[in-house]
Amino acid sequence: MTTPLRQRKRPTGLPICMLLALLLGLAGPSRAETIRIPLSIDLPLLRTMIVNQAYHDPGEQTTIVSMAQRCNEITLSRPQVGSDGERLLFQTAITIHWGTPIAGACLAPLFWEGSLVLSQQPVIDGNWQLRFQTIDSTLFDRTGQPAQLAGLLWNLVKEHVHSYLGTITLNLAPPVDNLKQFMLNQTSDSQNEQTSRVLAGMHPDQPVVTPAALRIDILAEASPIDHGGGTDEPEAAMATDAAAQARIIELWQSWDAMLIHLIGQLADKPLSVEDRQLLLDVMLSVRYEFDAALSGNQLTDSFVRDQFVRSWQVLRPLFRRHLDADTSASLLGYLSFFTAADALTTLDSLGPLLGVDISRAGFYRLAHMLDEGPLDESGNVNPTLRRILGLGEPLAVPADRPPGTEGSNEAPEQIPEPVADPPPAPTSSLNRWLQAAGRLAALLPAGPRPAHADTLPGIAELRSWTAGITPADQLLPRVHRILKQVAADQWRQPVVKGLDGSWFTRMILATAWQESCFRQFVVKDDKIVFLISYNNTSIGLMQINEKIWRGIYDAQQLRWNINYNGMAGAEILALYLERYISKRPAKMSLKDGAGRRYLAAWLYALYNGGPSQLEKFPARHRTGDFFRSDKLFAEKYDRINGPDWPASVDCLPAR
Repeated sequence: MTTPLRQRKRPTGLPICMLLALLLGLAGPSRAETIRIPLSIDLPLLRTMIVNQAYHDPGEQTTIVSMAQRCNEITLSRPQVGSDGERLLFQTAITIHWGTPIAGACLAPLFWEGSLVLSQQPVIDGNWQLRFQTIDSTLFDRTGQPAQLAGLLWNLVKEHVHSYLGTITLNLAPPVDNLKQFMLNQTSDSQNEQTSRVLAGMHPDQPVVTPAALRIDILAEASPIDHGGGTDEPEAAMATDAAAQARIIELWQSWDAMLIHLIGQLADKPLSVEDRQLLLDVMLSVRYEFDAALSGNQLTDSFVRDQFVRSWQVLRPLFRRHLDADTSASLLGYLSFFTAADALTTLDSLGPLLGVDISRAGFYRLAHMLDEGPLDESGNVNPTLRRILGLGEPLAVPADRPPGTEGSNEAPEQIPEPVADPPPAPTSSLNRWLQAAGRLAALLPAGPRPAHADTLPGIAELRSWTAGITPADQLLPRVHRILKQVAADQWRQPVVKGLDGSWFTRMILATAWQESCFRQFVVKDDKIVFLISYNNTSIGLMQINEKIWRGIYDAQQLRWNINYNGMAGAEILALYLERYISKRPAKMSLKDGAGRRYLAAWLYALYNGGPSQLEKFPARHRTGDFFRSDKLFAEKYDRINGPDWPASVDCLPAR
């Protein structure tokens, strides 16, 4: 209790007002702030936790009384959990058999079947033990009408059923301990001791019942961390040197792997078309954003954190619906995961108080709360991911197998005769990276291992597909045949009313012309190499970005198999057409050439820049302020409209 001011001794020689000012000035910076981290238990999850705690028999039943060879037996079943807005409503079916056992017989047995509904107030103690206090109860008969029980039956319900349900206790200490360790992993070494003290002081607020969940705020007191009076804001610091960018790249790849790991948890769930679209949107948006940030030299210390927070806010409702945690082994891990993920979304407030930030180890620990399996950062084709996203089975590998040597983009043997250096590759309009990003590409992990040597074609076959060795008048018709075939294989009717397969073929031809000038291989330093963009990200005939489409396509096949590269490009175009453009009202009539030309340019913009172009290209079209890539593609699309268009392809080198 505070001592009254008049009972204190006034210090000699120092006016009381000055003393108070001094005390207030000293106390201000160290004043503790209350941290609130939500621990939210959705009502379906709460029901599952109660079932695992109290309904032990198959079929979500439990026999709480069984005596005299089952002459006296009470069984509970079909538990349900709901809410009236302020309190929990717990309902359970009850079956009572009760008689008098005599000489192995059960005389005058009573039988009653109905249900009990309890109105309960959840309470939690300092040891994180969650209990449920019964405020009111009502019995119902089999028809759902309030039951009028005889004294014996009512006493049995009161003595045994109420008593048993009153013992249900859920231990929430494990998920809270997981959260503490998870957050400690995100703390810098210099702040570890202070953060440990704050985490040790975590305690629960009393539960609050909402219509959909039981919320228990985790409370802690923390003083702002003293950064030495500096004004720097490291969270917004731009990563300008190679080491800083390498660190962020590595962290982002762990985040990307964690996202794919998280999506993989939905493999056996009944996902709707909208669910699959949302997952695809988030994955592509995350990857295109990273691509753009790296190309624009805009990576900051907070980039990965911001991506995680925004993505989790979008995905959280979907995962809450589908991750029902229906096995006892996964319950606490499931709750731990959601609590930790929700805690990370409060980093804007937690960071200054705890020195918390997202780390690679944190992503691994977060993923392992759901599944102990390793995060896959290899980039190999992930069939489960493709199926979840609605892309179907992995592309079948064509007969032409990928040549290559480990760790190299060179063909397996040197070209015998010297050749002239090929002209510079046309700048791929896919993902305009700055030159600095190209230098950073070497920091990214190597791609998948190449195919085994016994699957490689001979050098003669490889030379026949190489620009600069095979004359343009021979190479172009061969590539043309491949593109027509992949277009025919990929086209499915009806995609968009008013379109046909010939339009799609023209679309693929114009895209290949724009992206690579119909080249899969070129000559460099007297070696055959696959065509790669200047920033080392996009590969081959259709210039498929390996980072954006990792896990969806086989990187080695993209590099060394021209058929496979064409198939992947056609599938991406069809994906954007079917899953994005076709869902929007037509801006123009597709019955005339102008409408089909507009659609082609719109589709190429998505192929080039990702889902964000769904809105951005129509805006450019309205103002006429087109990108250079928009104009170049439109020119090529216009040219591919007659039998003599190959004569205008002047970007292939002569032998």
